[in-house]
Amino acid sequence: MATYNISLADLRQDIAGVIPAELVLSWNGQDKTSVRHDQLLAPFRTHGTIVSADSAGLSRLTQRYTLAQVMKLVSEPKEVLHSYGTAIGGEAIGIWAADNSQMFFPEAIAPSRVVAQMLAVQARVKALQVQIGIGIHTCECFKVGGGLFGEGADFIEAIAEDETSGGEIVLSKAIHERLSGPVRDAARVRGDLEKKGSLWSITDSPGSLDAVEGNNPHYPTPFDAAFFQRLRSASLAELGKEEFPEYRTTRTVVFVKVAHRPHEFLLDSFTDMSLIDLAIRRIASSHGADVVKSNGTLAIVLFPEGRQAVAFARDIIEENRALGFNAHVGLTHGEVYLFPLANGEREIAGNPVNIASKLAEDSGLEGVLVEDSVALGDVSRKGEPFRLNLSKVELIGRRFPV
Repeated sequence: MATYNISLADLRQDIAGVIPAELVLSWNGQDKTSVRHDQLLAPFRTHGTIVSADSAGLSRLTQRYTLAQVMKLVSEPKEVLHSYGTAIGGEAIGIWAADNSQMFFPEAIAPSRVVAQMLAVQARVKALQVQIGIGIHTCECFKVGGGLFGEGADFIEAIAEDETSGGEIVLSKAIHERLSGPVRDAARVRGDLEKKGSLWSITDSPGSLDAVEGNNPHYPTPFDAAFFQRLRSASLAELGKEEFPEYRTTRTVVFVKVAHRPHEFLLDSFTDMSLIDLAIRRIASSHGADVVKSNGTLAIVLFPEGRQAVAFARDIIEENRALGFNAHVGLTHGEVYLFPLANGEREIAGNPVNIASKLAEDSGLEGVLVEDSVALGDVSRKGEPFRLNLSKVELIGRRFPV
């Protein structure tokens, strides 16, 4: 393995992630105290209500429909969520890629209004093929680089992704205690989540709601305006016949997920993210890889073939281990769509991305996990076979210990 010598000294010229390099360097340049931490983060501090949403059954959809059809089905509930959220002053957070979405509502907007809007969202989404689970929490957080950070933001995002079912809204204690009347009475305690805190579930709108529908379905898409317009205007059958050659390409997809260490200070987590992002970009450059996304928590990197990708994945795991982090890597091969964005960046969509992310995030296995779609030649003999069932999808491949 090459020696990359990743350090904070490289941040100023090389960092390309979401965390401002100046913030990380200022924090690490002097004594780390709670007073300095509060001072540095003061411009980013905010308080309000966070709504996180996650689609149900995405992995199964990819087995039944073409990529364009899946993207339409997943887009429809996000359009509803954005319309109802922005109607009362909510702000979309980040790019709503894959099946996740997030909105922030300033403190001046009562949490009860947010809950009413989300109940209306679920009532509308019920008629769609793809359902979503929603988590709602009000807390202090930090808006940095277009994202929300802090314990509260992490908490409700994890609840939405891991603990909600389609059609359900899970409310934190901070939200539930601000409700009254029929909505509060309709919420039921999620006793199974007791170890995660006091949480309530609501699935049906209790009578009429004072909700505003809104007319802005244009959420921050992971694709360009022309593609979004086609998704909205074409029927599901029509999309099944379109190939979109201007976006489609076939690549080996490497999905990297890096586990972070617990820290007392958020800025130490930002430091970790900066180092991880820098390491991924440096190693990708040495392997001639195409980095589509890297933010210090996850990365999506493309290769023309599998053997190069495995060598890159090994280096990623070893370098992160040297930095004190644990990286999980999944590889697949197949057709994906690459979309140019207005800010000069790109986004990616496709079943290979979904499968690679499942291997990296949900398998529980260490090392480089290579799904059978990736051609490895003689290299495959060095791997250990695996067979997994993740999200009701069977995945077969080989694991390469590192």
